[in-house]
Amino acid sequence: MICERPTRFGMFACLPLDNIDAALAEAVYADDILQADGICLMSHYDGVYLGERRFHPLYEELDRRRAVVFVHPTTPVHPVLVGGLSASMLEFPFDTTRTIASLIFGGVMRSYPNIRWIFSHAGGAMPYLSGRLETVSKVNPGLREHIPDGLPQALRSVYFDCALSANPVHFAALRSLVADTQILFGTDYPFGPKRQMIETVEGLADLNLPSKAVAAIESANALRLFPRLEKRLQA
Repeated sequence: MICERPTRFGMFACLPLDNIDAALAEAVYADDILQADGICLMSHYDGVYLGERRFHPLYEELDRRRAVVFVHPTTPVHPVLVGGLSASMLEFPFDTTRTIASLIFGGVMRSYPNIRWIFSHAGGAMPYLSGRLETVSKVNPGLREHIPDGLPQALRSVYFDCALSANPVHFAALRSLVADTQILFGTDYPFGPKRQMIETVEGLADLNLPSKAVAAIESANALRLFPRLEKRLQA
């Protein structure tokens, strides 16, 4: 698609994280040869969340390259389904929350500060739970060493997309945690139905955000984050 329409599309490269050597080779190939705009990871691999030490060799390389890493949730190994709800309704946002906590309290975000992280669905439940994590971590020195300046400070440079999250409650929590410069447009296309895409666009408009914030979320933040893509789109 990019070769056929280079002024319209960019891409993330998916890595086989169950094999760290293969993942490293693919990350280098994707950046150097394919000119990918970033890397895509799932929230866990066979129940191992992204903050675990086995993934650190990959993070060392991604940090050196100042890579953009997009994280999308997947069904946990032991989902808890209630009320006939699908895993995507509750377990996906909870799994995003788990992996963000894993990255923070596993020391990844502090050890590899040059990686630009993007989390889908406005970070799952993290905006709501950030205050709770901040308060409880204060009584645990082992946790606090990973966020010496507090959890909001640790998350201030993280990016979040607004897929399935362009509503007043979720956005109020998200904007209390990060600046508008850290929010990206997202729709979950092509997995969601067409109506879901439309509702994201309409929901963002209905939030009555300042026009500058809307312009940033719709495109300016992403273009700043992906200079290769910006260059192609302007060709």
